[in-house]
Amino acid sequence: MSTLFVEPFGGIAGDMFLAALLDLGDPRFTFADLEGLARELLGDECRLARSRVRRGTVEAELLEVHTAETDDPPARHLADLLALVEGAPLAPASRVRAGDAFRRIAEAEARVHGTSVEEVHFHEVGAVDSIVDVCGAAFALERLGVERVVTSPPLLGAGTVRCAHGEMPVPAPGTAELLRGRPALAGGGPGERTTPTGAALLVAWADSFDPPGAFTARALGYGAGHREFPQGPPNLLRVQLGEVADGGTARATAWLLEFNLDDTGGEQVGFCVQELRTAGALEAWTAPVAMKKDRPGVVVTALCRAERRADLERVAFAHTPTLGVRWTRCERTECEREALEVELDGHAARVVVRRRPGEAGAPALADLAPEYDDVARLARALGRPFAGVERALLARAAEVLGLGELGAHGDSGGRGHRGGSGGPGRTAQPGGRGESCGHGARGGSGERGDSGERGGR
Repeated sequence: MSTLFVEPFGGIAGDMFLAALLDLGDPRFTFADLEGLARELLGDECRLARSRVRRGTVEAELLEVHTAETDDPPARHLADLLALVEGAPLAPASRVRAGDAFRRIAEAEARVHGTSVEEVHFHEVGAVDSIVDVCGAAFALERLGVERVVTSPPLLGAGTVRCAHGEMPVPAPGTAELLRGRPALAGGGPGERTTPTGAALLVAWADSFDPPGAFTARALGYGAGHREFPQGPPNLLRVQLGEVADGGTARATAWLLEFNLDDTGGEQVGFCVQELRTAGALEAWTAPVAMKKDRPGVVVTALCRAERRADLERVAFAHTPTLGVRWTRCERTECEREALEVELDGHAARVVVRRRPGEAGAPALADLAPEYDDVARLARALGRPFAGVERALLARAAEVLGLGELGAHGDSGGRGHRGGSGGPGRTAQPGGRGESCGHGARGGSGERGDSGERGGR
């Protein structure tokens, strides 16, 4: 998996992140590409400048983005920023990525000022040059083929900073709210080291605030901030572009949330589980349990990355009467997945292809799983049995991948059992149809959610 490892050991701002990506020296994303994006986004209103500078003893890229709004930015609303993002010449996935960063800022500012997301006024972050920083960074990740972003905890700085709301402590209130529940490092001498835009990029785009473990770096880049700080580490951000090492095994840290309920109705529990997924849980599920005085109860469980812990806690306390939650740190070995699109009688459907850690070559039949929603949609549209549609999609996927013919009636073992270890675990059954163990949920770290998709990361 192509991974970008962000190291904000000297802090992070939007232009520092973009400069570090340019400093990678990758021909897929160049300064000319960034100028072209800025020109399409803003016409002649935007001017970019780059230079080589030293921060401490390290040479780095310094990027300057100037527009008519740089020194006197207007107060924009989230809808204004999202409209600019929607008009940006970006791929749909990159527009989503950029929009998510601005939504994070709006949500944080709304909590700080006690107002709604729609009423939040963006000040410094509302300048068009900040739009270029965020959209340019999203464009860079797209061009560089980055599949995953991880970061180490950012350095925050100390003292106070003067902003649109007056003199504020470092980190600024919006930055502090953005990073709530995520690890960060206080200190680094007087001054602001991590800006709201920089914090939003990490919170919105990074899968983890833990180092990636065994990692092979292919390129390194350093982005410089504009200030020289008299104390602390140099005003630099480092990024490393590479792959997870260790034979391709993707081991990641996750946190297990648990809490027990014995005085809550089923509808309320179900709503809470849905909200946990919406708040960023990799997966969430429930299990029956006998509570004190032999009352029947339920254990609500969810998996998440470290940076989502605070979000999940808010959901648990907002939507249930629980008096506390339990956290357990755990390690997951995660399979890569890709969606293969196949066609059945003129209807498109997705088949998930699992890539086992450390194993190269073509997948096996046990690594194929048609998406539930697509199977159900085709079964209704074609008036055919669910199991027959599923077998037909498996056969089409096997044919596309060159795995041999499965046969219209599942001649190569058919669907088989669903295992409980996080993978399909299909085994040959007489007659080709097989059975589905339990509720068809994938156990362990890869449970299948309500949408029929494998648990995310």
